[in-house]
Amino acid sequence: MLVLKSKRCWILHRCRLFSVVGFMLWGFLLPQAQANQEGADRFRILIVSSYHREYLWSQSTNEGVMAAMLRYGFLEDEQQVRQFTEQDAVASKRAILQKTWMDTKRKRSTSDIAEVTVKIMQQIETFKPDLVMLGDDNAANYIGNQLLDTEIPVVFWGINGLPLKYGLIDSMARPGHNITGVWQAGYYREGLELLSKLVPEARTFAILACDSVTARANIKQLEGLYRSGNSPLDLVDVVSTNDFEEFKRRAKQLESQVDAFFVLNHDTMKDARGNHLDMLEVGRWYLENIRKPEASHEDQFVREGMLLTANDSGYNQGYTAFEMAFDILEQGLSPHLMRTKTPAHGPLMVNRNRARALGISLSEHDYLIDEFVDTSAALEQ
Repeated sequence: MLVLKSKRCWILHRCRLFSVVGFMLWGFLLPQAQANQEGADRFRILIVSSYHREYLWSQSTNEGVMAAMLRYGFLEDEQQVRQFTEQDAVASKRAILQKTWMDTKRKRSTSDIAEVTVKIMQQIETFKPDLVMLGDDNAANYIGNQLLDTEIPVVFWGINGLPLKYGLIDSMARPGHNITGVWQAGYYREGLELLSKLVPEARTFAILACDSVTARANIKQLEGLYRSGNSPLDLVDVVSTNDFEEFKRRAKQLESQVDAFFVLNHDTMKDARGNHLDMLEVGRWYLENIRKPEASHEDQFVREGMLLTANDSGYNQGYTAFEMAFDILEQGLSPHLMRTKTPAHGPLMVNRNRARALGISLSEHDYLIDEFVDTSAALEQ
């Protein structure tokens, strides 16, 4: 009996011990389980940008995405917007967000792009996003084709020209796969029309651009506009080069031959030593040395210091892209049935500093202009 009693006490002691340990483990694991459950309830979204944080276009598209996330409750306040913009990561009650940069304006070689593509695909494997957003052509092409026909829905923005060129969609109206998004129609005619009204004597123009994926697509659309007979000005010549010395020489040569320029992207130029030149450095030379009016296609160039644009708005691109992402995540829409979109152009913008420098009076044209810009980022470096 004594042995049985001792054994019973030992069993009771072990039961109490297991109860205490179990209670402690439950107290530790419950918050972890709750946290994991909360994380599971939130959407995981990865944003991949083709470019880099300082690029003005990337800043505009980010503003659009952030505004849409605030509107649809995926971010709660401006503090979270700032945190994500500065740190590329934030967690709200409805979403866990990450952002990564390809930096293909400054690192353009095949090996550079291959390296960053592998790195981002590893990040996707680890992060396991519910949706991926791809900003601009290189992200859409290189990351998009890695994700094509996977289970991850993808929304792109900022593709110059028709997105069919990358093989991501079957048609604009019915993409047919797990990818859809927003593309840039390019409001070149509207920009040239505004230039014609501000400078009625202008009859001819030339295109100035770097030689990049983005610029080449824009050049094709401008050339197509002229060939179709819908250009308000006659196209005389095209400069497409990444050699800054050649760019300067050709621009000065054409200055005496045309009435105006259409300045496209100039962000992949290199100096005589092969070093990458920031867009604003190229822009500063242009603004200080060329005395002809110019149109551009995006607000970033007018903020840089160029005369005017019918803005193919980066803000609108980012905002519309997240609206489509919301429809996929919250409304259950399928990307393969969601037609691609192109937003209406943003405001007609004029840089007053450039107008003043060129002696162009704006007082009689106020009614034409939606937004005046009084900063010139290229000249303020």
